[in-house]
Amino acid sequence: MVKLDKELETMELNIIKMANRVIQMHERLIGVLETPDKEVELDIMQEDDIVNHLEEEINDQAVRSLALLSPVASDLRKVVADIKIASELERIGDYAKNIAKFLIKQEIEVPRIIDYAQAMEKHMIEMLQETMKAYEARDVEAAFQIAKKDEYLNQLLKELRNDVGSGVSLDIDHIFAVSSMLRNIERGGDHIKNICEHIIYMVKGQHYDLS
Repeated sequence: MVKLDKELETMELNIIKMANRVIQMHERLIGVLETPDKEVELDIMQEDDIVNHLEEEINDQAVRSLALLSPVASDLRKVVADIKIASELERIGDYAKNIAKFLIKQEIEVPRIIDYAQAMEKHMIEMLQETMKAYEARDVEAAFQIAKKDEYLNQLLKELRNDVGSGVSLDIDHIFAVSSMLRNIERGGDHIKNICEHIIYMVKGQHYDLS
């Protein structure tokens, strides 16, 4: 049991480390959205490899726990939840990489689009930070409340699309590219909402659809 507790503790530390990496990637995006920097954008893309490695390490730890240590029901939920949370974090990291890749290829020259993008990033980062606090504290009520905040990201994206469609002079290809880029941030919110579901399952042993 001591060995299992140690394995679970190490998994949790890696989940937190992985989340912090993903948060840092998105925090750096806020800066390059306003002041493009190819070197920083490349660094963000490369950091995704570290996030992927951490996910692999968490999965390996989960396999060891399941195969060798015969965890009880509550520990089993913890292992399953951590596997799923790591997968969600990996996707959020991918979105940061995708945005950095977009910014390397082209700069956003319309201030209103940059403002919306930064506002979406800041809100998404705040959601993820609060979610990881809920994860560490096993705070189910906070997980329910955080999931509701995803609607604001949807609202911002909708406002931007309406704004671009009516008041900004851009060619259709660029509009599509920018919209697709920002959709990455909105999807990040969806995955954070999924993490909230996994936290609730980990603590209560019940599945909730927060979509």
